[in-house]
Amino acid sequence: MKKGNSFLLFFYLILFIISSFNSYIFAQEDEEENKIELNSISFSGNNYFSATELENEIQSKETSGWLSQFFNSFSNFGSPPSYFDSLQIDDDITDLENFYKSYGFFKAKISDSYSIYGKNKKSDLTYQIEEGAASYIRQFNITGLENLTPEFYEQLINIISIDSADQYTSTLLQTNNHLILNFLRDHGYFHAKNLWPIVEMDTVINVVDISVEFQLGNRYKISDINVQKSGIGAKFVSDKLIKEITNINPGDYYSYHDLKLAQVRLYRTNLFSSAVVAGVEVDSSANLLPIRIATNVGSLNELSPELIAINEDNVFKFGLGLSFIKKNFLGDARKLTISTSAAAQNIPEFISDFDLESDNIFGFADGRIILEQPFLFGKPINTQLETFFTLEKKRNDWNANIFGAKLNLNFELSNYTYLTSFSTHLNWQNSEYIYQESFIQKSFNDTTLLGSLTTKRPNTVLGMFFVANKTDDLLFPTRGYSLTLLAEDGNSIPLLISKIGSYIFTHPAYYKLLLTSTIYLPFFDQGQNSFGVKFKIGNIHTYRGESFNIPLNQRFTAGGSNSIRGWGANELVPPNIEIPKNFTKEEIENFTKRKIAPGGFFLFEGSVETRTHLSKMIGAALFMDYGNVWDSAKDFRFDRLAITTGFGFRFYTEYVPIRFDFGFKLYNPDDKRNLFARFNDVGGFLNNMKFQIGIGEAF
Repeated sequence: MKKGNSFLLFFYLILFIISSFNSYIFAQEDEEENKIELNSISFSGNNYFSATELENEIQSKETSGWLSQFFNSFSNFGSPPSYFDSLQIDDDITDLENFYKSYGFFKAKISDSYSIYGKNKKSDLTYQIEEGAASYIRQFNITGLENLTPEFYEQLINIISIDSADQYTSTLLQTNNHLILNFLRDHGYFHAKNLWPIVEMDTVINVVDISVEFQLGNRYKISDINVQKSGIGAKFVSDKLIKEITNINPGDYYSYHDLKLAQVRLYRTNLFSSAVVAGVEVDSSANLLPIRIATNVGSLNELSPELIAINEDNVFKFGLGLSFIKKNFLGDARKLTISTSAAAQNIPEFISDFDLESDNIFGFADGRIILEQPFLFGKPINTQLETFFTLEKKRNDWNANIFGAKLNLNFELSNYTYLTSFSTHLNWQNSEYIYQESFIQKSFNDTTLLGSLTTKRPNTVLGMFFVANKTDDLLFPTRGYSLTLLAEDGNSIPLLISKIGSYIFTHPAYYKLLLTSTIYLPFFDQGQNSFGVKFKIGNIHTYRGESFNIPLNQRFTAGGSNSIRGWGANELVPPNIEIPKNFTKEEIENFTKRKIAPGGFFLFEGSVETRTHLSKMIGAALFMDYGNVWDSAKDFRFDRLAITTGFGFRFYTEYVPIRFDFGFKLYNPDDKRNLFARFNDVGGFLNNMKFQIGIGEAF
């Protein structure tokens, strides 16, 4: 081909590309000009459902704001505009009618209207709704379960959640069917299923008759257990040990719940990087079902550095640690952990005060040895024995040396119990606190007190911890409630031994109760928003000796990232009692030793908080906290309740949310001026605001 012809061909190709590109651009612009933004969607006549709930059910969506569109034009943030499409209206109406029917509104009627206006062509869309009356369940009939034994059938009927007076909803029916199927599959009926339910509606008197047929199939027992192992540590873990951990035996009836629980037990040992427990092929002639356990065993020795970032005792702790873990120590899936760590306990205090010399900065160093095993006396009781030594320091206030040992038993609970967690512990510790001279003088407003003071107190605690968590989500609960109860007895064991051994026991004996309740109310749509209320009350009663000899770390304090967030960690304690001027020096020293340790014996606090997701990983919260600590319940006064209000942000990781809260002292019982008056003081804003960092939600 001649050079001239090649040039012409190239020239025509360029012209074709440019003209095609221009045609595409103009076509896009014409298309954009013909589009109409959907400015608003509204509903009228909806009394049972909110507009937000209804909008979530339809395909049409309101257009985003200009700021959101602006960010979306050059990034992944924000949202693009949404456009009006008349063809979607029929689909929207169908979706809304089906949604109403799923809640028993079988006569609901929906119509639409819309308007287009403005130079930029925007539209408003309205759906008019005639809800009608809701239908209630008149009869609920179950067939196909006649072959169950009377006792077994009675147990199953007791878990049915449908009552003849309930409003019909498809969710209620589905939940009930799942409960029955799970119960059957957990008791050997591997192939149990239900046919499509028959729902007969009487729209004249608004009642529903429901019939559900279940097919049981055969009831299966476990024939044998096949263990498959892989991984670098496979040869060090026996098949027998894996079978013992799962606690599933040939001859047991098949249970889906037991299989999932066995899988949890395997992961809990930390021996396995993966573990799957499942039923395989079925021998229908003999009603037998083999179980396969497939595991991957990782390294049995680990030496790893740690970044410490935890919430404990209302304090955010941040630091470094190092731990060595020996798995399958002496067999039987025991785990030996030797760890050491050091951390600052009050970094947010420094951040909010901008003061390196702040007296509120804590630090600690800790070393401990922990032996853990998944079984005790052949039962699935997770057992943990540890010994520890801890050094604590609060700058310019006190130093502490704490050492001791702790035995903790965590009991595995059935899926059908009300409690979701139950553990018991026996803890012995000896604590030595050295109080600095400056702290003593500050505590009693007396500069005549000279020298430091040292207190040594052994303490033996026998306790139980009960948990009932009935929320819908562990990380972001929006519905349900939870209850926790800590019950401890201090020093009753050494007191009893002293009676038997006839020696003098000089330390206090007491009991401690701490009840925490949270409830999540349905004020918002489920999933993206949450409204929660927390209530917490605790009491320590001394039945022998003096309560002021109870160690500091056993007392109640308030304030911090999980407590009253306008105050620093453990900052709210009962006020010190001033020393009368006519005390002798010896009496002053004795009085000081009894009264110097901060902390009280009656706790009353609570919180109200609303949370919302701004995006998948970012959230925000508004909160109000209240509460305080007193020397006893009879000292409680409402005008001593500290009240905090504030806001915060959440970063939702895959495992746990990271929390940043700003708390303001709305009412300070030690300074009853209003918040704005206190802001006018020198440094008033920072003195009345605390910045808190937390791991997990505040409650």
